[in-house]
Order: sequence, then C-alpha cells, then structure tokens
Amino acid sequence: MPAHEPLRQVLETPGPVKLHVENGRGRIVVRAADQATTDITVTGARADEVRVTQDHRRVAVRAPRPRGGIFGGGDELHIEVVVPLDSDLDARSGSASITAGGRFMTARLKSGSGVVTLDQARTVVVETGSGDISVAEVEGDVRVRTGSGAVDLGRLARTATVSTGSGDVCLGQALGTVVVKTGSGDLEVGESRADVTSKTGSGDVVVRTAHRGRIQVKGASTRVHVGIPAGTPVWTDVTTVTGRVSSTLPPVGRPEPGADHVELRATTVSGDIALVPA
Repeated sequence: MPAHEPLRQVLETPGPVKLHVENGRGRIVVRAADQATTDITVTGARADEVRVTQDHRRVAVRAPRPRGGIFGGGDELHIEVVVPLDSDLDARSGSASITAGGRFMTARLKSGSGVVTLDQARTVVVETGSGDISVAEVEGDVRVRTGSGAVDLGRLARTATVSTGSGDVCLGQALGTVVVKTGSGDLEVGESRADVTSKTGSGDVVVRTAHRGRIQVKGASTRVHVGIPAGTPVWTDVTTVTGRVSSTLPPVGRPEPGADHVELRATTVSGDIALVPA
C-alpha cells in the first residue's frame, strides 16, 4: 500500500496565538516554544482532510469526524503543533490523547476517554469522561472534572477545584485554596499552605504536611490522615461514629496572633481520624 503523505504547514505568528485543535481519535500533541511561527504536522490516512485556518492570532486545526463515530473504527490521526510561548490552547478530543508541553497562558482541554497531560499554564480547565489527567504546574486557578479518570496535579499556586466520580486525586503542592469532591476516589495532598475542603462518599483523605489553614472533610467510610509540622498549633473539631480518633502530636499551646496554625474539621461515619507529626 502507498504511504500516506503527512500534512505540513508553517504559519507566520510573531506572537502568542489562540490555538484550537479538534481530533476524534489518535493523538494531539502541542508544544509551546520560543519561536515566531506555528508549525503544524498531521500524519495518518486522512491527513489531507484536516482543515487548517488562520485569522490573525486565531489558528484552528480540525480533523474530519472519524468513520463510525468518535469511538468507532475511524482512522486515527496524529496532530502535532508547535506554537509560540504563552499561547492559549483549546483542545478537544473523543478518544485521542492530549499532550501539551511548554508554557501556555490558558489551557482548556476536553476529552472523552483520552489521557490529558499538561506541563504549565497560567489558567487551566480540564474535563474528561474516563481519561486520566496530569498537570505539572498551574500559576493561576485550575478547574478539573472527570467521571472516572485519575487526577494528578503538581504545583498549584492559586485556587484548585476538582470533581471526580471514582478517580483518585493527588495534589503535590497546594499553595492556594483547594476544593475536592469525589464519589469513591481517594484524595492525597503532599503539602498544603491554605484551606483544603474535601467531600467524599467513601474515599480516604491524606494531607502529608499541612502548614496552615482550615482542613474540612466530610465522608462516610472516609479515613482522615493529617501531618502537622513540629511546633504548629492545631485546633480540632472531629467526629466519627464507629471510627477511632488519635493524635501523636506533642502539645504546643495556643498560636500567637498572626502565627501559622491548622484547623481540622472532620466528620465521618466509620473512618478513623489521625493527626501525626509531618
């Protein structure tokens, strides 16, 4: 069979662009680099059917609808785009994975079952049906929603809002307010420096190191584990019906005015609640 020629286009874009990409099946790969062009490469049997348009800063790359529907047996396409640094990205897929490397201003990513991976952006909005989500760093606010995908977020400078059905949620460093809602997924926070609110049906909640702020947990069979740095005062209001409440923290007394302290409010039915040294 003859090889299919890839589609290649280079657009003059001396500054950041607003890129919109659609691909039902296959892959979407976007990279932000220090350059003054937008480079587009498409490979696959139907590469010649991909539409590329430019209107000043707006660049759109749209793949044809896969044969047999988004989740059917249509031909897969690999769309790769390199854009200038600090561009805005809007990517949508059915089952295609979305990978975005480099630094973006805003990233709005939506996939049905594809995996979503993002390096860095100022503002992030991600939604998947069952695809896993991984974001390394967000300078501003981040909002994530998934049905059953796992969520892994690294350094979060401001507000983070996460909603999952059954996927686990892992947050590396939360510098701003965090609100997480899960049905049965666990929540793990490596380090928190502001308020953390978790509402879950049966997922466990672990905060490895809580430096300051209010931690609020509501769950049914939820186990709660919070690590506190040495010398940090803690105020607690915890309730569990059949679970056990324990603390291995040494007493440190009331916090001085303006000093860092942690407030823990936790309510569970059968889960244990534990405070431990970080």
